[in-house]
Amino acid sequence: MNLFIESIEGGAYIAGTGETKVDTFFLDKYSKTLSFQCINNIKLRVEGQKFENVWLKQNTPYEEMCGLDSSTESPVIRLDWK
Repeated sequence: MNLFIESIEGGAYIAGTGETKVDTFFLDKYSKTLSFQCINNIKLRVEGQKFENVWLKQNTPYEEMCGLDSSTESPVIRLDWK
């Protein structure tokens, strides 16, 4: 199983698990997608769980802010998760 983290507007993150993509997002007690203020909070949420890979998707409006056409693909990097 993999852990997928995605940056969202306002400097927050959402996260979920799955094999090739997010199958299940972490939810709050109201069944709404849980947001995290930092990656360390995600680490605390999944403490003790093992993942094959941890992926971070960086959504950024950089191209749009510079007047360029926005790319359809957001950068995704593999994190060293210790």
